[in-house]
Amino acid sequence: MKYIILVLLSFPFFLITSAFADCNGCNFDNKNLAHFVFADQNLSNASFQGAYLVNADFSGANLQGANFDGAYANGTIFIDAQLDNVSFRGTELELANFSNASMKNVTFDGAYLVHAKLSSKQVLESKFCKNLVADAMKFVALCKN
Repeated sequence: MKYIILVLLSFPFFLITSAFADCNGCNFDNKNLAHFVFADQNLSNASFQGAYLVNADFSGANLQGANFDGAYANGTIFIDAQLDNVSFRGTELELANFSNASMKNVTFDGAYLVHAKLSSKQVLESKFCKNLVADAMKFVALCKN
């Protein structure tokens, strides 16, 4: 009987973590969304200001125009995501993975990017060089050109 209750209690959590098929402009400000899977979702213009997003998965998601200002997103996965015009001002992004993500006009002003995975093309397409972050010294040489 204990096992059945555990399964039933886990079922609503599964629904919550996978129910956001189209969430254009949704507000997730200051929410604890650690380990949530938002893969392949439409989250354009959504707000995640001050949210706790440790190890969240945004793989393939449309996040164009989203706001992550002040979020804690260490280890977050943005592989193949559309991040054009996104703001990461003052965001903790240690170990975040941006592999193959579209990042035109992204703002990283005051973001913490130690060990984040960014390509040189992504750094140059974003506003990274205009708002150079002291903690991201490995990218400084790219901005001198």
